[in-house]
Amino acid sequence: MSTHSLTTIDDLSVLNDRLAPLSFRAGWNKAEPSLWVEPRTDFVPFHWRWDAAKAGLDTAGRLIDTELAERRNLFLVNPHPGNYYATLRTLVCAYQMILPGERARSHRHTPHALRFVLDAPEAVYTVVDGVRIDMRPGDVLLTPGWSWHGHGNEGSRPGYWIDFLDVPTVHLLEPMFFEPWPGDYQRPERHTRDHAFVFPWESTEPALAAAIPDPEGRYGQRVVLDSAAVMPSMTLALQRLPAGFASRPWRTTANQIISVKSGRGTAVVAGQHYAWQAGDVFTVPAWHALQISATEQSDLFTVSDENMLRLLRYLKEEAL
Repeated sequence: MSTHSLTTIDDLSVLNDRLAPLSFRAGWNKAEPSLWVEPRTDFVPFHWRWDAAKAGLDTAGRLIDTELAERRNLFLVNPHPGNYYATLRTLVCAYQMILPGERARSHRHTPHALRFVLDAPEAVYTVVDGVRIDMRPGDVLLTPGWSWHGHGNEGSRPGYWIDFLDVPTVHLLEPMFFEPWPGDYQRPERHTRDHAFVFPWESTEPALAAAIPDPEGRYGQRVVLDSAAVMPSMTLALQRLPAGFASRPWRTTANQIISVKSGRGTAVVAGQHYAWQAGDVFTVPAWHALQISATEQSDLFTVSDENMLRLLRYLKEEAL
């Protein structure tokens, strides 16, 4: 189509039709608005129960090994139509289990990853860039993007943890790379728990116990882990709720995945009520109202995209 043929049109609907084959879309003829008055998302609040996940993993342990499944894990897939992988728009998480005597092959990838340990004997470990780090319940272990990592279990019972990754963010931005370790397993060069990539529960628990309660009544006591320098796309935070705690309702533009280390309580997310207990996970999509109550002292671990939104100046929070 020539430029002259566009200049001679005297009907707006004809102009719209002529622009379409040229891959133009007129701003006055949008298929749908590109701006809206407040955040909206297809992702929905949801609650995954640890007892169901553990039953599924234990059964999978009888049916498939780490030779066939590089990671024996169950992804927490948000049940909005058309989604097949992500837990929230920018984040994905999964329950993972490793049996005694198993090793999960080493690899590396662009996305940042971390694991929150639910239950592990002393001989369950991860190897990150050649360093073996043994896992303990309550530990947070980091695998920054492009770090080699694999796992193993030299104990007598299974180990369980929750993986969190920013894979959906990498899918959106598209700089995805993946590489398997030559020879399957990276052998550790040293063995320590004193490492920048591990936040041991024995260190974070005292900090959590000493934290000043949130004056705005959202979190109870809260400790944000110092991980942003190596994992800028995510914020990792532990919070302690005393028995009888009831938060003020609030919302944020950050997407939040909340896992339960210990305790019991309820969460109301945009009108959806969830009764949570140790090991459970629930989601709070962006700009969804959240209110949490604890029936007994409870410790929660939250992974969100708060830091990324803060860096981009997209973070907004408000009390309701």
